[in-house]
Order: sequence, then structure tokens, then C-alpha cells
Amino acid sequence: MTTLIEALQVVHIINAILMAWPFYALVAVNQRARLGPPLGDRADIYMENIIKNRTIPCFVFQATALITGVALVALRGQSVEVLLSNPALAAKLLLLVLIIVLLAYVHTSVQPRIDALFTQLEAKPVPGDIAATISALRLRRKRVATVCMFVVLTVSMLGVQVWSAFPVWLTLVLLVAIIVFTWHSYKSVTPYGWF
Repeated sequence: MTTLIEALQVVHIINAILMAWPFYALVAVNQRARLGPPLGDRADIYMENIIKNRTIPCFVFQATALITGVALVALRGQSVEVLLSNPALAAKLLLLVLIIVLLAYVHTSVQPRIDALFTQLEAKPVPGDIAATISALRLRRKRVATVCMFVVLTVSMLGVQVWSAFPVWLTLVLLVAIIVFTWHSYKSVTPYGWF
């Protein structure tokens, strides 16, 4: 049983690493913004294809996180009630639900609208109303990716605390560090990693 738990822990941790997509999406979006116009060029189409084709893998990673997390609890002989009674597990579960809802929103509402507008971009120059709408939708998607990145980093930090909680002050310091890094990733291409 110990080997199975250890194997599931590895899968769970690797899965968390694979959920780092929001960071790389922010890097790509920020890098694309540095290129400037024209809207609808090959760089735009390339970026849009990458972003929209990562949705299904993200849902798979989220489902894997949920399944392996619940399995780890069950294999340790604990009831599912611990998912709500353990503060770190409860927070992880709620944050996972939040990130699933946010991804579903982007997948079913924001991205289809962007895709529909891109099909209208055959006219050059791009009409101002279409360009403004695409920019607004991209900004909304970027903000959602930023929230998702914050959530993934917070869930990872809480994951370390599931069976051995940090002092509250350390959790708060780490949470502030996550906020600062998330904001930095939102605003720049993070040319020096953490800095």
C-alpha cells in the first residue's frame, strides 16, 4: 500500500507541475503584446491556436488532481470528510473547483467569441470595433489566466501543508510572495524568472 501511495503522490505532484500552463500563457500573451500590430497576423493565429488547444489538457490535469488527491486520502484510511475538515485540503478542493469553473468560462464563453471574431479578420485594416472587442476579450482571458496561476501556486503551497501545516505567518508570507510573482507575471514577460 505504501508504494501505491508514493506512486500516487508522484503523479499528483507531476500533475501540479503540468498545471503551470497559466504562467506560460501569460508569458506568451505578454510577449505577443510586445510585437505590436497588426491584429490577426500569423503570430496572432499561432498564439490563439496554442491557447485554445490547451483547454482540454487543462481539464484532464484538473481531473487527475482531483482523482489522485481523493485517492491519496482514501488510501491513507481516511474518510472523504477529511476533505472538508482539514483546512489545507478544504482550501485545495475549493480552489480546484474555482479553477475548473474559470477554465469552463473561458472555454465556453470567451474563447468562442474570440474565435468568431478572428474569422472576420480578412479585411485589412481590421475594423476598430472588432479590434476593440478582441482586445477586451483577450484582456479578460489574461486576467482569468492570472487568477488561475495564483490558484495553482496557492494550491501547490497548500499541498505541502496538508499533513503538516506551516505557521500562519509563514503561510501569509508565502501567499504574499505568490501574489507578487503572479502580478509580476501579469505585467511582464518575466525576463529574469522570479525577478
